[in-house]
Amino acid sequence: GGVTRWADVTLGRLRLKIDVPAVPIHTVELHFGGDPYYFRRPNIFRVVRRHEFDHALAQAAVKRGLRLFEDESFSGFERVDDGLRVQTSRRTIQVRALVAADGAKSSVRAKMRLPEKARVSRLMEVVTPVDARRCREFIHQTAVLDFAPVAEGLQGYVWDFPCLEAGAACLNRGIFDSRVHPERRRADLKAIFGQALQQRHVDLSPPNWQGHPERWFAADGIFSQPNILLVGDAAGVEPAFGEGIAQALAYGAVAADCLVEAFRRRDFSFAGYRSHLLAHPLGQSLTFQTQLAQKLYRGGPQAVAHCRRLLSRWLSPV
Repeated sequence: GGVTRWADVTLGRLRLKIDVPAVPIHTVELHFGGDPYYFRRPNIFRVVRRHEFDHALAQAAVKRGLRLFEDESFSGFERVDDGLRVQTSRRTIQVRALVAADGAKSSVRAKMRLPEKARVSRLMEVVTPVDARRCREFIHQTAVLDFAPVAEGLQGYVWDFPCLEAGAACLNRGIFDSRVHPERRRADLKAIFGQALQQRHVDLSPPNWQGHPERWFAADGIFSQPNILLVGDAAGVEPAFGEGIAQALAYGAVAADCLVEAFRRRDFSFAGYRSHLLAHPLGQSLTFQTQLAQKLYRGGPQAVAHCRRLLSRWLSPV
Protein backbone atom coordinates (compact mmCIF):
# COMPACT_ATOMS: atom_id res chain seq x y z
CA GLY A 1 0.00 0.00 0.00
CA GLY A 2 0.94 3.64 -0.42
CA VAL A 3 1.29 5.91 2.61
CA THR A 4 0.74 9.49 1.43
CA ARG A 5 1.45 12.84 3.07
CA TRP A 6 -2.19 13.00 4.14
CA ALA A 7 -1.74 9.75 6.07
CA ASP A 8 1.40 11.11 7.72
CA VAL A 9 -0.41 14.32 8.71
CA THR A 10 -3.15 12.28 10.39
CA LEU A 11 -0.58 10.13 12.19
CA GLY A 12 1.32 13.26 13.19
CA ARG A 13 -1.78 14.71 14.86
CA LEU A 14 -1.86 11.54 16.95
CA ARG A 15 1.87 11.92 17.66
CA LEU A 16 2.48 8.56 15.99
CA LYS A 17 5.35 7.51 13.74
CA ILE A 18 4.86 4.11 12.13
CA ASP A 19 8.37 2.95 11.31
CA VAL A 20 8.27 -0.04 8.96
CA PRO A 21 10.37 -0.91 5.87
CA ALA A 22 9.33 1.35 3.01
CA VAL A 23 10.37 2.57 -0.43
CA PRO A 24 9.92 6.34 -0.95
CA ILE A 25 8.40 7.36 -4.28
CA HIS A 26 9.51 10.62 -5.92
CA THR A 27 8.09 10.02 -9.43
CA VAL A 28 4.82 8.59 -10.73
CA GLU A 29 5.05 7.45 -14.35
CA LEU A 30 1.74 7.18 -16.22
CA HIS A 31 1.16 5.35 -19.50
CA PHE A 32 -1.68 5.93 -21.94
CA GLY A 33 -0.52 3.74 -24.81
CA GLY A 34 2.18 6.13 -26.07
CA ASP A 35 4.99 8.14 -24.53
CA PRO A 36 4.78 8.22 -20.73
CA TYR A 37 3.82 11.22 -18.63
CA TYR A 38 5.31 12.04 -15.24
CA PHE A 39 4.33 13.54 -11.92
CA ARG A 40 7.38 14.47 -9.86
CA ARG A 41 7.58 15.63 -6.26
CA PRO A 42 9.82 14.59 -3.36
CA ASN A 43 8.19 11.90 -1.23
CA ILE A 44 4.86 11.67 -3.06
CA PHE A 45 4.21 8.56 -1.01
CA ARG A 46 6.06 5.55 0.33
CA VAL A 47 5.29 1.93 -0.43
CA VAL A 48 4.82 -0.33 2.58
CA ARG A 49 3.64 -3.89 3.03
CA ARG A 50 0.23 -3.75 4.65
CA HIS A 51 0.75 -6.63 7.06
CA GLU A 52 3.78 -4.82 8.50
CA PHE A 53 2.17 -1.39 8.58
CA ASP A 54 -1.11 -2.60 10.08
CA HIS A 55 0.71 -4.64 12.75
CA ALA A 56 2.84 -1.65 13.76
CA LEU A 57 -0.26 0.57 13.90
CA ALA A 58 -2.08 -1.95 16.09
CA GLN A 59 0.91 -2.19 18.42
CA ALA A 60 1.04 1.60 18.70
CA ALA A 61 -2.65 1.66 19.65
CA VAL A 62 -2.08 -1.02 22.29
CA LYS A 63 0.69 1.08 23.81
CA ARG A 64 -1.83 3.93 24.06
CA GLY A 65 -4.20 1.72 26.06
CA LEU A 66 -6.29 -0.10 23.45
CA ARG A 67 -7.41 -3.58 24.52
CA LEU A 68 -6.81 -5.83 21.53
CA PHE A 69 -8.38 -9.30 21.40
CA GLU A 70 -6.69 -11.52 18.82
CA ASP A 71 -7.85 -14.76 17.16
CA GLU A 72 -11.44 -13.69 17.83
CA SER A 73 -13.99 -13.08 15.08
CA PHE A 74 -17.25 -11.15 14.96
CA SER A 75 -20.35 -13.37 14.75
CA GLY A 76 -23.30 -10.99 15.00
CA PHE A 77 -25.24 -8.55 17.12
CA GLU A 78 -28.72 -8.02 18.51
CA ARG A 79 -30.34 -4.86 19.78
CA VAL A 80 -30.98 -4.61 23.52
CA ASP A 81 -32.35 -1.56 25.36
CA ASP A 82 -30.29 1.38 24.02
CA GLY A 83 -27.29 -0.70 22.98
CA LEU A 84 -26.10 -3.86 21.27
CA ARG A 85 -25.25 -7.34 22.42
CA VAL A 86 -22.29 -8.35 20.25
CA GLN A 87 -21.41 -12.00 19.76
CA THR A 88 -17.88 -13.04 18.90
CA SER A 89 -16.30 -16.45 18.47
CA ARG A 90 -15.32 -16.34 22.16
CA ARG A 91 -17.69 -14.13 24.12
CA THR A 92 -20.72 -11.86 24.30
CA ILE A 93 -20.17 -8.13 24.88
CA GLN A 94 -22.77 -5.45 25.56
CA VAL A 95 -21.86 -2.09 24.03
CA ARG A 96 -23.32 1.34 23.40
CA ALA A 97 -21.40 1.82 20.14
CA LEU A 98 -19.93 -0.56 17.59
CA VAL A 99 -17.46 0.75 14.98
CA ALA A 100 -17.22 -1.42 11.87
CA ALA A 101 -13.58 -1.10 10.83
CA ASP A 102 -13.43 -4.59 9.36
CA GLY A 103 -12.73 -3.86 5.71
CA ALA A 104 -14.44 -4.22 2.35
CA LYS A 105 -15.85 -7.62 3.30
CA SER A 106 -17.19 -6.17 6.56
CA SER A 107 -19.08 -8.79 8.56
CA VAL A 108 -20.70 -6.03 10.62
CA ARG A 109 -21.97 -4.31 7.48
CA ALA A 110 -23.38 -7.59 6.20
CA LYS A 111 -25.32 -8.08 9.44
CA MET A 112 -26.73 -4.54 9.15
CA ARG A 113 -28.57 -5.61 5.97
CA LEU A 114 -28.32 -2.20 4.37
CA PRO A 115 -30.63 -1.56 1.40
CA GLU A 116 -27.97 -0.41 -1.03
CA LYS A 117 -25.81 -1.76 -3.85
CA ALA A 118 -22.43 -3.36 -3.21
CA ARG A 119 -20.07 -0.79 -4.87
CA VAL A 120 -17.10 -3.17 -4.89
CA SER A 121 -13.84 -2.57 -6.78
CA ARG A 122 -11.62 -5.50 -7.80
CA LEU A 123 -7.86 -5.79 -7.36
CA MET A 124 -5.29 -8.49 -8.07
CA GLU A 125 -1.59 -8.37 -7.27
CA VAL A 126 1.59 -10.38 -7.19
CA VAL A 127 4.97 -9.69 -5.59
CA THR A 128 8.07 -10.62 -7.60
CA PRO A 129 11.76 -10.40 -6.54
CA VAL A 130 14.01 -8.03 -8.51
CA ASP A 131 17.60 -6.78 -8.49
CA ALA A 132 17.35 -3.27 -7.03
CA ARG A 133 20.60 -2.30 -8.79
CA ARG A 134 19.04 -2.96 -12.21
CA CYS A 135 15.34 -2.32 -11.63
CA ARG A 136 14.50 1.17 -12.89
CA GLU A 137 11.59 1.53 -10.44
CA PHE A 138 14.11 1.18 -7.60
CA ILE A 139 16.86 3.19 -9.28
CA HIS A 140 14.55 6.16 -9.93
CA GLN A 141 12.16 5.51 -7.01
CA THR A 142 9.26 5.44 -9.44
CA ALA A 143 5.73 4.03 -9.34
CA VAL A 144 4.24 3.10 -12.72
CA LEU A 145 0.52 3.33 -13.58
CA ASP A 146 -0.67 2.05 -16.98
CA PHE A 147 -4.10 3.29 -18.08
CA ALA A 148 -3.93 1.77 -21.59
CA PRO A 149 -6.18 -1.19 -20.58
CA VAL A 150 -9.17 1.16 -20.16
CA ALA A 151 -9.51 0.53 -23.92
CA GLU A 152 -10.38 -3.08 -22.98
CA GLY A 153 -13.09 -2.04 -20.54
CA LEU A 154 -10.93 -1.80 -17.43
CA GLN A 155 -12.14 0.93 -15.08
CA GLY A 156 -8.72 1.45 -13.58
CA TYR A 157 -5.08 0.71 -14.32
CA VAL A 158 -2.20 -1.76 -14.05
CA TRP A 159 0.58 -0.84 -11.61
CA ASP A 160 4.23 -1.59 -10.79
CA PHE A 161 5.41 -0.40 -7.37
CA PRO A 162 8.85 -1.06 -5.86
CA CYS A 163 8.59 -2.56 -2.38
CA LEU A 164 10.49 -4.53 0.25
CA GLU A 165 9.41 -8.02 1.27
CA ALA A 166 11.27 -9.36 4.31
CA GLY A 167 13.99 -6.83 3.47
CA ALA A 168 14.39 -8.02 -0.13
CA ALA A 169 13.78 -5.81 -3.17
CA CYS A 170 10.56 -6.72 -5.00
CA LEU A 171 8.05 -5.27 -7.40
CA ASN A 172 4.42 -5.24 -6.37
CA ARG A 173 2.54 -5.64 -9.63
CA GLY A 174 -1.22 -5.41 -9.77
CA ILE A 175 -4.42 -4.42 -11.50
CA PHE A 176 -7.21 -2.19 -10.19
CA ASP A 177 -10.77 -2.19 -11.56
CA SER A 178 -12.85 0.44 -9.78
CA ARG A 179 -16.25 -0.63 -11.18
CA VAL A 180 -17.62 2.88 -10.67
CA HIS A 181 -19.84 2.12 -13.66
CA PRO A 182 -21.22 -1.24 -12.44
CA GLU A 183 -23.76 -1.43 -15.26
CA ARG A 184 -20.96 -1.95 -17.80
CA ARG A 185 -19.64 -5.38 -18.73
CA ARG A 186 -16.86 -6.60 -16.45
CA ALA A 187 -13.37 -6.43 -17.90
CA ASP A 188 -11.44 -9.71 -18.05
CA LEU A 189 -8.97 -8.97 -15.26
CA LYS A 190 -7.07 -12.25 -15.56
CA ALA A 191 -6.50 -11.80 -19.29
CA ILE A 192 -5.49 -8.14 -18.99
CA PHE A 193 -3.21 -8.75 -16.00
CA GLY A 194 -1.69 -11.86 -17.56
CA GLN A 195 -0.85 -9.93 -20.73
CA ALA A 196 0.66 -7.10 -18.68
CA LEU A 197 2.88 -9.55 -16.80
CA GLN A 198 4.00 -11.14 -20.08
CA GLN A 199 4.95 -7.70 -21.43
CA ARG A 200 7.03 -7.23 -18.29
CA HIS A 201 8.61 -10.69 -18.80
CA VAL A 202 7.07 -12.07 -15.62
CA ASP A 203 6.10 -15.73 -15.86
CA LEU A 204 3.56 -16.24 -13.11
CA SER A 205 0.28 -18.12 -13.34
CA PRO A 206 -3.00 -17.02 -11.71
CA PRO A 207 -2.64 -19.36 -8.68
CA ASN A 208 0.18 -17.05 -7.50
CA TRP A 209 -2.00 -13.95 -7.72
CA GLN A 210 -3.79 -12.47 -4.73
CA GLY A 211 -7.22 -10.90 -5.04
CA HIS A 212 -8.63 -8.11 -2.87
CA PRO A 213 -11.92 -6.18 -2.97
CA GLU A 214 -12.37 -2.52 -2.08
CA ARG A 215 -15.64 -0.76 -1.38
CA TRP A 216 -15.89 2.58 -3.13
CA PHE A 217 -17.46 5.65 -1.61
CA ALA A 218 -20.80 7.12 -2.67
CA ALA A 219 -22.08 10.39 -1.19
CA ASP A 220 -25.62 8.99 -1.04
CA GLY A 221 -24.47 5.86 0.80
CA ILE A 222 -25.52 4.64 4.24
CA PHE A 223 -22.76 5.02 6.83
CA SER A 224 -24.47 4.28 10.12
CA GLN A 225 -27.35 2.80 12.04
CA PRO A 226 -28.28 3.47 15.66
CA ASN A 227 -25.30 2.31 17.76
CA ILE A 228 -23.19 1.46 14.67
CA LEU A 229 -20.67 3.47 12.64
CA LEU A 230 -19.01 2.35 9.40
CA VAL A 231 -15.45 3.52 8.73
CA GLY A 232 -12.69 2.85 6.20
CA ASP A 233 -13.36 0.21 3.55
CA ALA A 234 -16.53 -0.80 5.35
CA ALA A 235 -17.90 2.67 4.53
CA GLY A 236 -16.06 3.34 1.25
CA VAL A 237 -12.73 4.66 -0.05
CA GLU A 238 -11.80 6.58 -3.18
CA PRO A 239 -12.29 4.75 -6.50
CA ALA A 240 -10.12 6.85 -8.83
CA PHE A 241 -6.82 5.28 -7.78
CA GLY A 242 -7.88 2.94 -4.97
CA GLU A 243 -5.99 4.74 -2.22
CA GLY A 244 -7.24 3.49 1.13
CA ILE A 245 -4.72 3.98 3.95
CA ALA A 246 -5.02 7.77 4.28
CA GLN A 247 -8.80 7.65 4.06
CA ALA A 248 -9.07 4.87 6.63
CA LEU A 249 -7.00 6.91 9.09
CA ALA A 250 -9.06 10.05 8.39
CA TYR A 251 -12.30 8.15 9.01
CA GLY A 252 -10.98 7.55 12.53
CA ALA A 253 -10.99 11.28 13.27
CA VAL A 254 -14.55 11.71 11.99
CA ALA A 255 -15.83 8.68 13.92
CA ALA A 256 -14.01 9.76 17.09
CA ASP A 257 -15.74 13.16 17.04
CA CYS A 258 -19.14 11.48 16.72
CA LEU A 259 -18.37 8.95 19.45
CA VAL A 260 -17.28 11.64 21.92
CA GLU A 261 -20.44 13.62 21.17
CA ALA A 262 -22.62 10.49 21.51
CA PHE A 263 -21.28 9.69 24.97
CA ARG A 264 -21.56 13.33 26.01
CA ARG A 265 -25.21 13.55 24.96
CA ARG A 266 -26.06 9.92 25.70
CA ASP A 267 -27.48 9.75 22.19
CA PHE A 268 -26.20 6.85 20.12
CA SER A 269 -28.49 7.27 17.12
CA PHE A 270 -25.54 8.66 15.10
CA ALA A 271 -28.12 10.53 13.06
CA GLY A 272 -25.61 13.27 12.27
CA TYR A 273 -22.71 11.03 11.24
CA ARG A 274 -23.40 11.19 7.51
CA SER A 275 -23.69 14.99 7.40
CA HIS A 276 -20.56 15.33 9.56
CA LEU A 277 -18.66 12.98 7.23
CA LEU A 278 -19.75 14.78 4.05
CA ALA A 279 -18.84 18.20 5.49
CA HIS A 280 -15.42 17.00 6.66
CA PRO A 281 -12.38 17.35 4.32
CA LEU A 282 -12.42 13.55 4.09
CA GLY A 283 -15.97 13.48 2.74
CA GLN A 284 -15.25 16.34 0.34
CA SER A 285 -12.16 14.55 -0.95
CA LEU A 286 -13.99 11.24 -1.34
CA THR A 287 -16.85 12.93 -3.19
CA PHE A 288 -14.41 14.63 -5.58
CA GLN A 289 -12.45 11.41 -6.16
CA THR A 290 -15.63 9.46 -6.88
CA GLN A 291 -16.72 12.06 -9.43
CA LEU A 292 -13.23 12.01 -10.96
CA ALA A 293 -13.32 8.21 -11.23
CA GLN A 294 -16.71 8.30 -12.95
CA LYS A 295 -15.29 10.74 -15.50
CA LEU A 296 -11.95 8.94 -15.89
CA TYR A 297 -13.46 5.53 -16.53
CA ARG A 298 -16.52 6.46 -18.56
CA GLY A 299 -15.30 4.21 -21.40
CA GLY A 300 -16.08 4.61 -25.07
CA PRO A 301 -13.92 4.53 -28.23
CA GLN A 302 -11.69 7.37 -26.94
CA ALA A 303 -11.37 6.01 -23.39
CA VAL A 304 -7.57 6.16 -23.19
CA ALA A 305 -7.30 9.64 -24.73
CA HIS A 306 -10.00 10.83 -22.35
CA CYS A 307 -8.01 9.58 -19.33
CA ARG A 308 -4.90 11.32 -20.62
CA ARG A 309 -6.73 14.64 -21.11
CA LEU A 310 -8.23 14.55 -17.63
CA LEU A 311 -4.94 13.76 -15.88
CA SER A 312 -2.54 15.76 -18.07
CA ARG A 313 -3.11 19.01 -16.12
CA TRP A 314 -1.03 17.51 -13.29
CA LEU A 315 1.54 15.77 -15.50
CA SER A 316 4.66 16.48 -17.52
CA PRO A 317 5.62 14.62 -20.75
CA VAL A 318 9.30 14.63 -19.73
